[in-house]
Amino acid sequence: MPKLRTLVYTTAALALAAATTALAAAPAPAPVAVKAAHQPRFLPTVANLAAFRSGDSPLTPPAPPCPLPKISSLIGPCVHLPEFPATGVPTLGNMAYWGGRVQVHPRTYLVYLGWGRPGAFNSRCGAPVTLVGGATLACDPDGAGKRMADFVSQLGGTTWAGVQSQYYQVVNGVKTYISNDKNQLGGIWVDDTTKTSAKISYHDMAAEAERAAVHFKVADKDLINSNFVIAQPQSFSDPLAAQNGYCAFHDLIRADVDPVNYKGLKPGVPFTNMPYVLNNGAGCGQNLVNSGAAGRLDGFTIALGHEIEEVVTDPAAGDVIGNTPIGGWYDALDANENGDKCAYVGVNPIGSGSLPVPGRGGNIKGNRGGTFPVQSLWSNNAAGGVGYCAGAGTDLPF
Repeated sequence: MPKLRTLVYTTAALALAAATTALAAAPAPAPVAVKAAHQPRFLPTVANLAAFRSGDSPLTPPAPPCPLPKISSLIGPCVHLPEFPATGVPTLGNMAYWGGRVQVHPRTYLVYLGWGRPGAFNSRCGAPVTLVGGATLACDPDGAGKRMADFVSQLGGTTWAGVQSQYYQVVNGVKTYISNDKNQLGGIWVDDTTKTSAKISYHDMAAEAERAAVHFKVADKDLINSNFVIAQPQSFSDPLAAQNGYCAFHDLIRADVDPVNYKGLKPGVPFTNMPYVLNNGAGCGQNLVNSGAAGRLDGFTIALGHEIEEVVTDPAAGDVIGNTPIGGWYDALDANENGDKCAYVGVNPIGSGSLPVPGRGGNIKGNRGGTFPVQSLWSNNAAGGVGYCAGAGTDLPF
């Protein structure tokens, strides 16, 4: 893109960001009496993102607690500004703090559910694959399982994960910032004993997360800093992902906000639903950063990284109990979390290929030298506090 076009783009973007930031700046105002409907926090497919942002998708974005009470009192209750329904650009406006917990010392636990069971993959397995830490996958024909394990074991301490260190929680009057610890992999469990199938449900995933907390012996007090990733193989992958147009989601187990999916399960367990995103191809990030064979598995680290870093800043997934938000950080105007705001930046909304815009996805170096494609993450500190997508090596130059 010529320098002039880039300058016009960034100048316009920053002007709009400054206007919306003035409305959405943290800390968030006290919400008025409204209860937001609960649902997992989805990462839509590329094709579904525009519909998601406009509210036309079956994955209707969750409404935030009614923000901006001073404005609402003038023009009516719970007025939310519409998003610009397009891929390729960030959702502008800084994130606000809603008073809940964040993951001060994040730990991600990878659970490979059923990867070694008969019928888990359509292709031949090949030799067993040893993962970091010594766990073994009996079947990993595409190398996706190993790629995810390597990524989680190396993301700690990177500049990308360090975007989160500006965000904090306030508990009993004490402000504590997120730490970019080097070792953020809590453990790996290859679970081929629990029965699974192509009809895996949200309840099944949450129940597996509950079992994982027991397997890893995570104390109740440490659950808030944990994220149990339920990684599914090709043939036993979440069927609703393809049907409804999403790549992954994260959520918090609470039967009081979702009695259908989480009835009878241990409350307060954060988990990530990680389908086999190669089933959705380019819709979930294949070749989003790298071309050809080098980019075939791009979607696994892009989607997984999106969910991991959203759990870090908002483990409660934006839940509202009664009229009280218990979430961490998300946009006051549209409830977008730090990954949502930067999803698919640079993707051409009217054709194939990508646009060389600031904040697009890029490759990062892990703490042991591995190379991993990721999307950028929203930084309130970027662009002199106006806020922008950062961390993927494609940041604004100021």
